[in-house]
Amino acid sequence: MIVGVWQRAGERPGLLLALAYAGLAYAEWAWLTGQPDRVVEVQQVWAPFAEHPVSAALKGELLRYAARAGLPAEPFDGCLEPWAAALRGDWRSAADAWERLGDPYERALELAESGAVEPTLEALRILDDLGADAAVLVRRRLKDLGVQRVPRGPSSSTRTNPAGLTDRQAQVLALLAEGLTNPEIAQRLVLSVRTVDHHVAAILTKLGVSSRREAVLATR
Repeated sequence: MIVGVWQRAGERPGLLLALAYAGLAYAEWAWLTGQPDRVVEVQQVWAPFAEHPVSAALKGELLRYAARAGLPAEPFDGCLEPWAAALRGDWRSAADAWERLGDPYERALELAESGAVEPTLEALRILDDLGADAAVLVRRRLKDLGVQRVPRGPSSSTRTNPAGLTDRQAQVLALLAEGLTNPEIAQRLVLSVRTVDHHVAAILTKLGVSSRREAVLATR
């Protein structure tokens, strides 16, 4: 699904924001699936728009995924925090900044860059709660760090949910059923909109559907 969205966005480069957000989603997917060449593809498509005013707000995030994928990436003049801190290798400052901004997903990804067991375990707990695919990579990282007993995954309450949803995802799904938008859900649950975005994406994946409406219908 992500690949198709990126391809459609590439066919309509005039819609700059659509291209940018589709590219970021595609870059994240490429990193998660171990395909750094796909991240390079996004960078090449985005290059002609590098000087656009929108670019600074999005280029840092794209470069962060490039760095996570093992590609060379450095902060640039005007690079926004906390991307700049992360690109400098200061994972702690980046993680603290994301915590202040209320974005547990990005905070977890930076904690996982620590190279230390305790922050990486904390990252795994956060990602498991979010139902994020990145938890798989963090489990591998913990094994590489020598952790003998890596936490196995979702809690018992998640396993008893027929769809494998976490308690938080079940809450988000219930609010989707009420017709709330992601910003409205974020306000209701006191979360960042980005966190809700990740919850919704995880819900669609776990239910095997492609839209919010289908997700609601699938659980009735």
